[in-house]
Amino acid sequence: MPKLPISDTADVKTSEAPIDFTNTASFRPHRQESDQFSKAMFIGLGIVLVVFLGSLIAVLMMHPPKL
Repeated sequence: MPKLPISDTADVKTSEAPIDFTNTASFRPHRQESDQFSKAMFIGLGIVLVVFLGSLIAVLMMHPPKL
């Protein structure tokens, strides 16, 4: 297999790591902050679900009136 020519298009200044590379900011650890809005949404959805199931059970337990 023939050897392909390697092009030296990369600039030496940009391909080297910066001098202060070890001082760069790393990723911050993800902290789980208490999100009040999402908690309120889940509580609200839970209440709506309980009311819906209660009304569904109430409708299913209804009997037609006797004529």
